[in-house]
Amino acid sequence: MIKGFRGTSLVDFPGKIASVIFTYTCNFRCPYCYNVELVNPEYYQNLETLPEETILKELKRRKGFIKGVVITGGEPTLWGKKLVSLLEKIKVESDLAIKLDTNGSQPELVKFLIENKLIDYLALDFKTSPKRYGEVGGNFEKVKKTLFLLEKFLENSEVRITLYPPLVGFKELKEMLPFLKGIKNLALQKFLPEKTLKEERVKPYKLEFYQKIHAYLEEKLPEVKIWVRYE
Repeated sequence: MIKGFRGTSLVDFPGKIASVIFTYTCNFRCPYCYNVELVNPEYYQNLETLPEETILKELKRRKGFIKGVVITGGEPTLWGKKLVSLLEKIKVESDLAIKLDTNGSQPELVKFLIENKLIDYLALDFKTSPKRYGEVGGNFEKVKKTLFLLEKFLENSEVRITLYPPLVGFKELKEMLPFLKGIKNLALQKFLPEKTLKEERVKPYKLEFYQKIHAYLEEKLPEVKIWVRYE
């Protein structure tokens, strides 16, 4: 299940120094995905699978320094019972705050994790407008259920939107708006045209576009904290 581990991160868990656990495989195929090694079987089948016991020992060793753990991927929720078992062990053995990154495709599992207090922070990547979700291989009806979970269950949560020009423009954002009302935090992320799942030449939006989008969303979502990640 685990193909990567970063001992210390200052940016992946808001307000906390954290370790990061990388799971592999994903049921989406977002063209701008930069974790190619964790999504494409041609790559991840050649990566070493890290023993769970080794990771747990490392978390316990770092407990005096780190305050949290980020579970990301790939798509961690595809691991179902294995993911639940790992989170339970982290809670029992290290008692660290846990942040989960997800594409929102497994709402039943996310609901279980929230209700059983196995995660402390949830970050959901909102890919594009509902009617275009098929272009990334997703089912928006499931994602919609997870979006509603953010509003209902978790105070510590965020929605992230990567401003990838072919999939997210003003038109798409307007169609995404109804599903953003009621969330707590919204992060607009810059598309970085480096190593991506789909090799194509796509130029990122210019700074002026980010500023316009930021202002537009602040007007439409006055109760939501919005920030832009340019890098």
